[in-house]
Amino acid sequence: MTTLGPSLNVTGDITSQEDITVHGTVKGTLTMQQGALVIAPSGKAEATLEGAIITVHGTVSGDLSATVKLELTDTAHVSGSITAPSLVLREGAVFNGIVDMATKKAAGTKPAAPKLVEPAQKAS
Repeated sequence: MTTLGPSLNVTGDITSQEDITVHGTVKGTLTMQQGALVIAPSGKAEATLEGAIITVHGTVSGDLSATVKLELTDTAHVSGSITAPSLVLREGAVFNGIVDMATKKAAGTKPAAPKLVEPAQKAS
């Protein structure tokens, strides 16, 4: 487990294969190839966060993408877009953004365009 302390400010890209807990500030991209990512209550991220399991207790501004589960606890403040198959939003969490919980589609396929229904015309 890696811990980024409260006085640590990181700017740039971070890639990890082990659990990370952020108590400080991260600006950039944080990609978890394995392990869990936790933004602690004192943690702040102005970043794109990617990983299997992401738990937010602190403040995040940016896009979050989890392949297994994303949880916003009662102290979380998040603005941005969330992509995850499972989302837990605890009472008290503050979220402003877009949520996409659609399952991944096969490569090269596009969703069907919605069909517009024309109103029936009256015979004269």
